[in-house]
Amino acid sequence: MKRFLTLSVLWVATLTTLCSCGETKQTDEHSNWEERNADFIDGKAQECAGFISQGVNVDNAVKGQMFRLLSYSLDSDKEWGNSSYVYCEVIQKGTGTVSPLFTDSVRVNYRLRLIPTDTYPNGQVVDQSFKTNSLDPTLNIPASLQVSTCVKGISSALIHMHCGDFWRVYVPQELGYGANPKSNSSIPAYSALVFDINLVEFARTGDDLPPL
Repeated sequence: MKRFLTLSVLWVATLTTLCSCGETKQTDEHSNWEERNADFIDGKAQECAGFISQGVNVDNAVKGQMFRLLSYSLDSDKEWGNSSYVYCEVIQKGTGTVSPLFTDSVRVNYRLRLIPTDTYPNGQVVDQSFKTNSLDPTLNIPASLQVSTCVKGISSALIHMHCGDFWRVYVPQELGYGANPKSNSSIPAYSALVFDINLVEFARTGDDLPPL
């Protein structure tokens, strides 16, 4: 009987340890999440600063260069902190010359990730239209949406993009989903967002997007 009780205690202790390890790992994945996401955006702002000092902006940026865009809802004549901007990296330069308006409809290929973590060193993919790892227009079917229905960070980028542009857009949580986790998704509160977004085409208000 004594031996049985000893074995039972050891078994319970083992289970408790295993459960605790699992909980710790899950908790650690997003520990200090708000601070880590703010630091991530501050890092992108610093990367971007070097290009801005060289005169790189949305109009003359080429592949591999970065620039920042102020939220469309803020006064550009005032000074703002890092969380008021989105930080954009050019992956591919398009050939279009006109940009969508806030009220327009667009078709985009996109992939949405969170910031890198130990489990997801490239960032966890939480939403995407991509069917392939890289952008392949023959295999990927773009999503249709309204610019005005996107989070502020993506709307702020889209109104500066041209057809064919493929950007990586780093969005601070203040211009994303903020303090509230997105319902029915894997996006925790205070998450910075990393969007790979390719503008395929757009239609002005009142016009329909052409059939796919």
